[in-house]
Amino acid sequence: MSNLRVWRVLTLAGFLVCAGAGAHQPLFNPGSDTLDTAFRVPQPTVSKVITVQGRAGGRDWYALSTGAGFRLDVAVFVSSACDAAYRPRLWLVGPGVPVGAGQPDFVPDGWGAVAVSGPYSAYSGHGVVGWRGPTLARTLGAGTHYLVGEHGARGGWSFISLAGAEVPGGTPEGRAALGRFARCGG
Repeated sequence: MSNLRVWRVLTLAGFLVCAGAGAHQPLFNPGSDTLDTAFRVPQPTVSKVITVQGRAGGRDWYALSTGAGFRLDVAVFVSSACDAAYRPRLWLVGPGVPVGAGQPDFVPDGWGAVAVSGPYSAYSGHGVVGWRGPTLARTLGAGTHYLVGEHGARGGWSFISLAGAEVPGGTPEGRAALGRFARCGG
């Protein structure tokens, strides 16, 4: 095993230890390519890291049911093993989001969508080495809101990081998927 690979595994192991000690709860999204199959985010007020293996040309939907005044703070992270061709685009979609020009075709009629824009930047922290997308932050009203990750022409491992209260938890599947984050494909 190369020194870089050993370093990545040890760094990720440190993140997993923290994940059980009150850091972001690790979850796994096995795939949620439509509104009807959206990954339901449990307790969106609690911090989460939700890992997904993005498919080339695909998208993943996440549903968050919130109370009034919920402060959304979310970003996408991509493994350092991925080249610049894999940089998912994050959207906030829903009936309460303003409808603007150039709405993507996956947005239901009458709903609005806003994309977070800006470059990804190198990131190293909390046991993760990779690329961090821009933060989507806004205050939401009561109801169900949707995040959509568009994977683009390339697939790879990524996760969304939702800020919130640090509470121990997560799932074994989430911890296992986070372990696969250190590679890009497969």
